Amino acid sequence: MHATGFRHGGRLWVTCLGLLLVGTIARADDLSKEERDAGFVAMFNGKDFTGWRFEGKESPPKELPDNWKVEEGAIKLSGGGKPHLGSAKSYRDFEMKFEWRAVKENYNSGFFIRSGEKVGANQINLAKAHEGAFIGGKINGAKEVPQLQKKPGEWNEWHVLVVGDKVTFWCNGQLAWEATGLQPTEGYIGLQAEGAPLEFRKLRIRELKPAK
Repeated sequence: MHATGFRHGGRLWVTCLGLLLVGTIARADDLSKEERDAGFVAMFNGKDFTGWRFEGKESPPKELPDNWKVEEGAIKLSGGGKPHLGSAKSYRDFEMKFEWRAVKENYNSGFFIRSGEKVGANQINLAKAHEGAFIGGKINGAKEVPQLQKKPGEWNEWHVLVVGDKVTFWCNGQLAWEATGLQPTEGYIGLQAEGAPLEFRKLRIRELKPAK
């Protein structure tokens, strides 16, 4: 660590360069001022699976599956099949943002919304060439949008707004689709393990008052 000092008003102020550098590294749970003011909170603390569970079991999980881990401020999925990762609590209307990236050229996963306690339904597909398709449920208006995704190794941001039976989906800042007919009215959020390595970070959410 390197320290530098300067005088101001007769006092010696010391700046620790090492601490300054550490402070500039974005943590997994960092939120912008605008997001905090809007009511967003972190769903992932960047350290462990607090607030999450596997296949509907205890939260935080006492034992981790071989294919899931937290490392370098990200949730890392090494591949393999189940268990899927689900939120510890259920949600009705919400707005959520998160980042993901593929580790290899071929990838497959999914993002669940209003799914069951053992997540597996209502999935926005995250499989290569089929990103954005809605499977495991029926809504009107969803479609594949692979052209909006970045190449493997680069971080993508997905943004999902769920209000009533309507789902609005953005990829990397671009509106991908708007769809209606989502059921049920409440459920769990989840990430799918589907045999491919992926990484997730900066998961943040804000709950909204249920639509009338």
